[in-house]
Amino acid sequence: MNSRKLYSRLIKYIAPYWEVLIFAFIGMMVMAATAPMLAALMEWMVDGALVSKDMEVMQLVLLGIIVLFIVRGAAGYVSTYAISWIGSKLVVDLRVEMFDKLLTLPARIYADQSSGRLMSRFRSDIDQLARAFTAVVTVMVKDTLTVIGLLGWILYLNWKLSVLALVVASVIVLIIRWVNERLQKMGREGGQKVDDIAQVLKESIENHKLVKLYGGEQYENQRMRELVSRAHSFTMKQVAIAAFAVPLVQMITAVALAIILYYATQQVSVDEITAGSFVSLILSMLMLSLPLKRVAGVNARLQHGLAAAESIFSLLDEETESNPGTIAIERVRGELRFEQVSFKYGTQSGRSHFESSTEASPAESLDAGFTLRDITLTIQPGETVALVGFSGCGKAALTDLVPRFFHPTEGRILLDGHDLASLTLTSLRANIVLVSQDMALFNDTIAANIAYGAMGRATEGRITAAAQAAHAMEFIREMSHGLQTLVGEQGVSLTGGQRLRIAIARALLRNSPVLILDETYQTLDFESSQHVRMALEAVMQGRTTLVITQRLSTLEKASRVAMLQKGRIAEIGSHGELLAKGGAYASLIQTLWNSAGHDRDGPR
Repeated sequence: MNSRKLYSRLIKYIAPYWEVLIFAFIGMMVMAATAPMLAALMEWMVDGALVSKDMEVMQLVLLGIIVLFIVRGAAGYVSTYAISWIGSKLVVDLRVEMFDKLLTLPARIYADQSSGRLMSRFRSDIDQLARAFTAVVTVMVKDTLTVIGLLGWILYLNWKLSVLALVVASVIVLIIRWVNERLQKMGREGGQKVDDIAQVLKESIENHKLVKLYGGEQYENQRMRELVSRAHSFTMKQVAIAAFAVPLVQMITAVALAIILYYATQQVSVDEITAGSFVSLILSMLMLSLPLKRVAGVNARLQHGLAAAESIFSLLDEETESNPGTIAIERVRGELRFEQVSFKYGTQSGRSHFESSTEASPAESLDAGFTLRDITLTIQPGETVALVGFSGCGKAALTDLVPRFFHPTEGRILLDGHDLASLTLTSLRANIVLVSQDMALFNDTIAANIAYGAMGRATEGRITAAAQAAHAMEFIREMSHGLQTLVGEQGVSLTGGQRLRIAIARALLRNSPVLILDETYQTLDFESSQHVRMALEAVMQGRTTLVITQRLSTLEKASRVAMLQKGRIAEIGSHGELLAKGGAYASLIQTLWNSAGHDRDGPR
């Protein structure tokens, strides 16, 4: 995205606030106009009041200085407040639009990019863009006009000294520009180092239990030390370059000022310039240094802002979740039919919703890298089909195709005879519920987590009934605030079994006919396991269920079991039928039996 396109897009966000922008511009122009006026007052004060000893002129000059600073202060307040208000509105508008966009992005975006990077775009990039906008507009208007006004006054006073001053100023500008270009190139790499530190910090916080349990403190410490050391070294390189420019500019300025003062005193002695003009000239040159430095450095700020804008707009330009369907269905019976379905992640990127907990990685041994290949399966309404297989077999990918988190590469999936691609996402997903211990809980009340989203208007009676059916009221009643108890981030204040029962209560309240269940959750204590088992029986009752499981009790109760190998259905039938065949499924069950101990509920 080139600079022109970025400018035009930014203007669209600023244009609605043009009235406020005009106020900011007026304030900046007044500020710029007062700079040469102040220098002119110094000339009149020296020549009229000090040299000529005219007290009336002195009084007028002092009054003028007071009025000038009052006007300057008022204009500065208006311009600063107005431009900061626009910058703040820019932050608000972009954050609202970006958050709306994040909610509509396809699953591949979340899988391809770390949450830390997405959050960095939402927070740091938008803040950086707003700061750059405020700074650049201020420099381009106020400082540029100030420089033009002061240069005009200097030329009016003495063109010979003005030319010398402009030559010195040009050299200083070139030095500052060189420094800024070097710092700009280093800035991108520095930003990546900061992102790396943030990512390690985020992972260490989120996985603090794992770090403590596996003695990872030293490893994480070492990682962080290496990253911050690299960031420190890089920062010091930037500081060295920036610090080198300061004494160089000061030295050039001092030499130039000495030359200018020498020639000025020569001119004063032959009456080519008055003492007041000389003082005004020196003051103008001193006043010129700061805005000139800001104008010279505006490109660096501009580039930082454009880099942030490009990052923001690249996310805003991502295609939203594909929703070509036009058929809005009501409540379905729940017949699912997979017709020669094949899928590979290379076509859509990313990884599946359940994969982090159920599969290490997609099977790479398939032809052409397919994760699923030629899946043909019909599930009758109310039937429970269990999906089993070793890691990488594709069972997680299969369940992700049903709610259209991903789309089949080949073949099609039908729900009650409708191709999923022909259905609107809203109506399709209204007929599907997901239950998993990894399903997130929000930092809100238990009631709000059960009645999440479209169910937010559910009455307390319905919420209580769903929690009761999910065997969650047993622990909810023991809490001091009951359903209004805050669960903490990711439900940290609850046990695994309690979180799972809240997820089941959420599914029961939604009451959709198709259930996708991930049963590969961690081991629960006996009491929690009993409650969860009864809750699962309640939520599976009468629903078409696809369950990812390795629990023997679930496999025995399932209508059919589909054994997946390398993305294909190797065997399908009831638990007993497949055991009797003595094939791949029987070998898998024997492996689970041996690894778990003789426990019908699977691994412990």
